[in-house]
Amino acid sequence: MELSKRRNIWFVIIIGFIIFAVFASQIGIQRLLDLINEVNKPLLLLVVIFNLLNLLAFTITWQLLTSANISLYKLFKFYMAGTFINNITPTFGTGGEPIKAMLLGAQTGKSKAECFASVISQRMVNMVPFLTVGIIGLVLMFGRPGITLNFWEITGLVFSIVAGFGIYFLLIYFYMYKDKLSSFVHSSIRFFAPFIGLMKKGFDHIAYSEAVEESINSFHGGLKDIRHNTKDLLKKALLFSYIGWMFDILAIYTIFLAIPGSHIHVSVLIITYTISMISGWLPLFLPGGLGIVDGTMAGLFIFGGVPVEIAILATMLYRLSSYWFNTILGAICLGIALKKK
Repeated sequence: MELSKRRNIWFVIIIGFIIFAVFASQIGIQRLLDLINEVNKPLLLLVVIFNLLNLLAFTITWQLLTSANISLYKLFKFYMAGTFINNITPTFGTGGEPIKAMLLGAQTGKSKAECFASVISQRMVNMVPFLTVGIIGLVLMFGRPGITLNFWEITGLVFSIVAGFGIYFLLIYFYMYKDKLSSFVHSSIRFFAPFIGLMKKGFDHIAYSEAVEESINSFHGGLKDIRHNTKDLLKKALLFSYIGWMFDILAIYTIFLAIPGSHIHVSVLIITYTISMISGWLPLFLPGGLGIVDGTMAGLFIFGGVPVEIAILATMLYRLSSYWFNTILGAICLGIALKKK
């Protein structure tokens, strides 16, 4: 493994310990251990199962959007390998996408362009149900009797949803217009080059720009190769994407069922989930939204009326199953995939 990847892993582990220490300090380590001991263990197993079903549904979505002839098992390994890289690389949650494309191409012989295009298409399809879930959460929240929010609370909720839609439509825009994407990427590289140079000695932004330009050309060339997908396949892909998100929400809901004496309104759960996931896209320097997602989720649970200790424990258990478990599983899958190359 490259030295930079090892540094990323240690960076993630250190942040993880810091998050645990901060959360534990809020309620006391002994109280936290007591709460964990009281959690319904069989329901926690169900949480893990829901998480795996979520990953499986997203893998099926990807399978439907690629013309490559490959088994679901192998594609699942590639999906998890990319998830591992996403979770340890501070690149807007997309650092693992080239890895997925590379592994798929090496296995099937498909062009890099077509493989990468299928990966990005899967990500874009996944955004549709995610934003739909967020809207449903808003409707349920404002439909609750006696709900009172101040100006800044309403502004924060609306901003998060609008930001999500804005990012999605920006992706579609770049998806359609190669020259606009190229111009945006090159401008971003020039802007961030001085900062990247401080962290990575010998960084050549010109060479990097040329490599990115080649990738953009390959990506848009690959789009032409996957447009053969029928509307029926796209509908199936969208269906499995919805199913995947539902399993993820069921996982976090089951966590509350597993904690004795806890209760949460479904609108609070959905809104917290949506905003927390969006918040994880914003800090480009934190891998997998680590720290930001955790803090946002716990804070919004508390704001929604969940007791502090329950909010913190629920957040920790969810991130343990959805981030840490997936990262470890992804590392194993990446190791297996690279050994078989």
